[in-house]
Amino acid sequence: MNKHYALVSLDILSEAVDRLYTYAIPEALNEKIVKGMRVSVKFGKRTNPICAYVLDIFDETDIDVKKIKEIEGIYEDYPVFSEEMLLLADWMKEKYYTTLSICLRQILPPGLKKTPDVKPRQGKKAEPPIYDDIKSLKAALTCEQEAVLDTVLSKLRGSDLQPILLHGVTGSGKTEVYLIAIEEVLKAGKEAIMLVPEIALTTQMVSIFTKRFGDKLAVTHSRLSSKERFVKWNEARLGEVSVMIGPRSAVFAPFKNLGIIIIDEEHEHTYRSESSPKFDTKAVAIKRGEYSKALVILGSATPSLDSYYKSQSLNEYKLLTMSQRVNGLFPEVHVVDMRKELISGNTSIFGLEFMQAVADNIKTGRQTILFLNRRGHSPFVSCRSCGYVMECGNCRVNLTYHAANGRLMCHYCGHSSVIPKTCPACASPYIKYFGIGTQKIEEEVARLFPEAKALRIDMDTTRQKNGHAKILSAFRREEAQILIGTQMIAKGLDFPKVTLVGVMAADIALFSGDFKAAEHTFQLLTQVSGRAGRAEDLGRVYIQTYNPDHYSITLAKNADYINFYRQEIVIREAMSYPPFSHVFMVMFSGPREKEIITALNKLLAIMEYCNKKGRFEMIGPASAFVSKIKNLYRWRILVKNEDEDLLKKFVLYCIGKLKENDPLKDISIFLTMDPVNME
Repeated sequence: MNKHYALVSLDILSEAVDRLYTYAIPEALNEKIVKGMRVSVKFGKRTNPICAYVLDIFDETDIDVKKIKEIEGIYEDYPVFSEEMLLLADWMKEKYYTTLSICLRQILPPGLKKTPDVKPRQGKKAEPPIYDDIKSLKAALTCEQEAVLDTVLSKLRGSDLQPILLHGVTGSGKTEVYLIAIEEVLKAGKEAIMLVPEIALTTQMVSIFTKRFGDKLAVTHSRLSSKERFVKWNEARLGEVSVMIGPRSAVFAPFKNLGIIIIDEEHEHTYRSESSPKFDTKAVAIKRGEYSKALVILGSATPSLDSYYKSQSLNEYKLLTMSQRVNGLFPEVHVVDMRKELISGNTSIFGLEFMQAVADNIKTGRQTILFLNRRGHSPFVSCRSCGYVMECGNCRVNLTYHAANGRLMCHYCGHSSVIPKTCPACASPYIKYFGIGTQKIEEEVARLFPEAKALRIDMDTTRQKNGHAKILSAFRREEAQILIGTQMIAKGLDFPKVTLVGVMAADIALFSGDFKAAEHTFQLLTQVSGRAGRAEDLGRVYIQTYNPDHYSITLAKNADYINFYRQEIVIREAMSYPPFSHVFMVMFSGPREKEIITALNKLLAIMEYCNKKGRFEMIGPASAFVSKIKNLYRWRILVKNEDEDLLKKFVLYCIGKLKENDPLKDISIFLTMDPVNME
């Protein structure tokens, strides 16, 4: 049967052309063009052809055939989208309020060629190893691992594909569960996707997984070149590999017979894209699992409150728990009250007891990790005598110091104030805004421990290709006694000689100005504590803080997730924050701040007029967390409601009304449902 017409989506990001267009299929391409291909077409008055995606093919049309242009050619001789991925792109468009072209472009790898020149696989260059000992990774399973695997394997062999939330403490053996589950999937002739939140963890997982799966494995991440990422994508498309490991984008690996998607450290904010489409990798993975009939496993030692709530109260996830470490040893955690250190005359960034512990570790040939909790963009202001943090009286969140105007500001309601000269709580003159960096810690380490070699791992030291792997490999080989880093060393890493971990300035995330601040703090402290004592020696952890009595810190000391969840969920419900409501963030950005504020106030007036029944709560307008980026000002309104669909319709309707009367010249609008942070 001849195919006469194709329905295509243009590869143009503008909303103005975000619809489907009909093109005629020339006779010469009749046998070649199939659904999911990229084709070149003429559009409008453009002289050069542009790319378009074939979404459907049919024989008849009601459109006047004289007005229908022909397809010019094809880019590849194979479809770049499967039926499943086209469905996923369409779902993403509706879910994340964007265009179909943006979603389709997100799914495709960079480096996709414009010719059908697909070379055969040449073999892969191995990633620099972190784990290089000749030992077998397979070990006797604990009772908890066996119980979890019974459920996982039963689901894989049956028809119950309800997503699993695996709550396993650090060191409980979650990775071995993942490996065995993937082995089961491969035995059935299917494929697996393994997602990790950080590039640093990608290289470690590759080292572990390569020993188990060899050439069946491929890895992708943003530090690879566009050509390298295309090669990995094409290997998956051709069935040359059956396991893909990587951060966020790996969820789009073009497997044809997907059996499982595993999301390790599922609580991590990096699973949420910060650019359009601002997709949530967990939500995309679960939707893809539905389309593919694949099992989705979300794993973490500190699950997000949203995920745990879905398993406990909504029954959306099946909860499985592993509460014991494989080696049976939990680290000894000490909370250091830095207020007392100051009173004793110690003005160093290290507590005295912790300094001695580092010195002892160096003498005994063991290793130490120094972790700086730097989540959040700007420092908070605190009293060094009593630990009091300057808060907003309207919103129960801390005020953030803005260097641009030298004032304290609330990122929820817009309230601002001057920095007090003395503490409002104890009248102490020791008022300070906090903000130390990894370089400062490195300098202090060199001064205090000149006999020790230290390595620093952060954005500055890992810019080069394989930068993470090189530093971690050197530390693994004991070329240094101390490793200094931020969030990228807080999770997943396993070094047998590390018996001491120090958390510097644990308060930074706690007072980031976000309603999830306590959750983020608990997660990070628990995760980084898990880096100590993972082999045969007992680990020790020192958490340095000016707020030792805060529940996120006292409960992290014992890795007590259950009681943290119980306490935090009550606060969330009282404040009507997720998971008890949805928060829709409307961000306006542009070069002229007054015009942005005026436009947002107009939008607020429309929202208030349309909200006569009071079903929606509006907060703002207020400046964004980072109020100016690249000479563009950023202001936003938050809108809250329990019903996600109703909230979406309300906000989009109000924005549509605003646009009818205001062209919003030079103002860009960014929409995010339930943002990871309030930006």
